[in-house]
Amino acid sequence: MDISPGVARSESEWIGLRNGMYFKIAGDDRMKAWLKTHAIMMAMVWVSSLGTGTAFAQHNPTSDHGIVVLSDEMVVTAKRIQDYIQNNPQQVSVMTRDQIKQGSYTDLNQVLSAIPGVEVKKSGSGFGSRISIRGSGDSGKILVLINGRPVNSTQYGVVDLDSIPLDMVARVDVFKPPVPVWLGPGGTAGAINIVLANPAPKDQEGQKNTRIGVTGGSFGKAGLTLSRLIAMEAQQLRLAASGNHEDGRRTNSDSDSGSMSFQWDLPSQDTTTYDINGRYFQSEHGSPGPTYHPTPDARQSYQKSALDFRMQGLCGEAGDYDLKTYLDFTRLEDESQFGLTSTLDALTFGIKNETGWSADDNQWGFRLSGNLAQDRIDHTLSGNHNRENASLGLQGDKDFDSVTASMGARCDYTSDFNFQPAASGGLSINLGSRSRAKINAGYAVNVPTFGQLYQPSHGSIDQVRGNPDLEEESVWTVAAGINHRFSDKGSVEVTLFREDTDDKIAYQEGADRIKRPVNVDGAYRQGIETVMNWKPTSTASLDLSYLFQTSRNRDNDQELTYTPEHKFKITLNWTLPTKTRTETSVTSISSHYSDIENTSEKKVDGYTTLDLKIIQPVGFPKCQTELFVYLENLLDEAYEVHYGYPDDGFRVTAGLNIDF
Repeated sequence: MDISPGVARSESEWIGLRNGMYFKIAGDDRMKAWLKTHAIMMAMVWVSSLGTGTAFAQHNPTSDHGIVVLSDEMVVTAKRIQDYIQNNPQQVSVMTRDQIKQGSYTDLNQVLSAIPGVEVKKSGSGFGSRISIRGSGDSGKILVLINGRPVNSTQYGVVDLDSIPLDMVARVDVFKPPVPVWLGPGGTAGAINIVLANPAPKDQEGQKNTRIGVTGGSFGKAGLTLSRLIAMEAQQLRLAASGNHEDGRRTNSDSDSGSMSFQWDLPSQDTTTYDINGRYFQSEHGSPGPTYHPTPDARQSYQKSALDFRMQGLCGEAGDYDLKTYLDFTRLEDESQFGLTSTLDALTFGIKNETGWSADDNQWGFRLSGNLAQDRIDHTLSGNHNRENASLGLQGDKDFDSVTASMGARCDYTSDFNFQPAASGGLSINLGSRSRAKINAGYAVNVPTFGQLYQPSHGSIDQVRGNPDLEEESVWTVAAGINHRFSDKGSVEVTLFREDTDDKIAYQEGADRIKRPVNVDGAYRQGIETVMNWKPTSTASLDLSYLFQTSRNRDNDQELTYTPEHKFKITLNWTLPTKTRTETSVTSISSHYSDIENTSEKKVDGYTTLDLKIIQPVGFPKCQTELFVYLENLLDEAYEVHYGYPDDGFRVTAGLNIDF
């Protein structure tokens, strides 16, 4: 089980949580020699798997944090989960499975975009997603995890949300920076943990085991998704598959993709549970290039497969462990405008374990986890590259009645960049029954990815090159804010933040129109973020987020790329007497720059867009059916998220979901 501070968990995942007070540790220590490092890590992982567990087992009927005993398992109500998030120093936003179904989202990009303070847009290269958390333009510095294990390789760093079928997702957690050290390296701009769906109990009354989703829309968009829950005697198996096609407005912006996945819950022994998860995704798409440097004949094909095995259980009366092994394989074939074809094969395999301990008085605890992984890269243009990764850290929490303190440290090792330290700390201070102050600080190091060092692993080879002389980034982040809940109808949170980066990696365009990464001596970004949610009635809710920030490249005294001064979004949800659900969103982003020199010709103009979604339940016997229509960019605003890659403009997506 992956129990993390400040994160809402499903009830079954809260087995053994003791009052929410614990420490977390990530990883491993590395010596100079590769073989010695592996031996140390394997020993540490083995020992930690035998260790007594965390502050997560509790045998009293109730606790201060609302934990109750139910059939020897600890469960937390939805309200108590929200209280737990509220009281922890980390700033976390959560999208639950019920909210995902309520919004009739078609993919993870839409789910993340619906979370206040998060912006997700498809990459201009035709593959992957550009993610911004709290206004950051560093999409590659966002750590993405599935069930707590990393999925974006430290070698190529791409975020491929399309490879994760939405029907398999139980919950999405978004951590705003500075993220706690136990999440692992690579998250200086934020972190996203995707929790895969556990099958529902077999005896759940009225349970729907099959879902069919059909979508169609503008620019040849068509999609089909299927999912099925198969309940056996002591096992449960969830299957999902999907296929999608889209032409796009620009020449050579078409895309075909498909995925298959499964989650198999194996028979448990006593308090131990096992599950296996497998995913496969394939796409073939065009790489149109920017409008100022089009590549109408460049193409890409992408394949990714993953296999995870997880074992969870209790150690004694006061502990638990979570041991998982994982394997990712990626193949990318990139055909340039001039017919040159390059291939990238990337293999990642790793092991991660978490255990922990706590005092009997439930006032403190700590959690240990070990992580070891290796990346193997075979690229036709730059050769073979291997990277071993390991980390060892300690995260602790202590409750002083009205104050919760958190502190952690981590040591990471990357074989081609040696050791990197990391640390995080925070205070959550109760200012009354409805208000709480949060102060966080963190330090971490970003190691250059494979694409930054040698050659792009996504995006056409016609536009980007690597730089093998890059150095690591050192990032300091601090945030301080106040959260106030006005009755049970809503809350508002205001946060001041600042990020300072030494040797920041930025992209500089040459005379050949090809961008190459370089190190900038120093840079900073600072601002204020306001997030508000309000539910005045049972049929209406309002979410609002506003960000004001300034940034500076100290080398040339210019703004950082893709770092707008203002970001604003407001979303109104309304349910009509006919049970029709409507969602209206207005997003406004100010102008910013795409190049480090801030030239006027590479300026990205500000824009405002309007989106509308209408969802209508339809009553049929023995099945639940919903029809939906999604109108994007309703005002047909001409804008660019990434310079040279214009938005498709007004578009319509319609579809239906059937559960039976």
